[in-house]
Amino acid sequence: MRRGVDPHPRTSRRAAVLALDLLTDFAFPDGPRVRRALARHAGAIRTLLSRARDHGVPVIYVNDNLGPWRSDAPALVAHCTQPGRRGSALVGTLRPHHDDAIVLKPRHSAFFGTPLAALLEDRRIDVLVFAGITLESCVWMSACDAHTRGFELVIPADAVAGASAAAMRRTLASLRDVLGARVPARAAATRFNRGRLV
Repeated sequence: MRRGVDPHPRTSRRAAVLALDLLTDFAFPDGPRVRRALARHAGAIRTLLSRARDHGVPVIYVNDNLGPWRSDAPALVAHCTQPGRRGSALVGTLRPHHDDAIVLKPRHSAFFGTPLAALLEDRRIDVLVFAGITLESCVWMSACDAHTRGFELVIPADAVAGASAAAMRRTLASLRDVLGARVPARAAATRFNRGRLV
């Protein structure tokens, strides 16, 4: 079997956008660098999320739970957008809309210890489009887990951000060459229609 080829491909082309760790206070060692990188990519991310919503593609925020585990997504949004907090204005422009789902995760992968797989199965999703941070950590590990579950992967290069440009280049190459992901340079190249990737 060739690398990156799913032996049991899905065919419906129903898509969802996974917005990874966009709700953050940047309180981690590489936080300042990731915040600056996310600011450069925020316009492409906002455009991708907006186009998905306009075409009936679910947007699912999958986010680290910050602080004590409360399973309280509204409190997380409030914490990360609190005025005066570093990066709060940026996060405010990327916050979920009322129809978006929010899944909290305990570790790097969007699938580990979360109901994400059941949510995607319920919606009969075949294709996952990724946006968010950090590419070389949470996006990479989530993409690996999605690949093992047979999802088609699309990771627009301008819709993900990371702490290091060199690490991002290596990770994007691995997503394409190892996992068989589509890695368009621009999120604008990703087209949706009636809930599907086209």
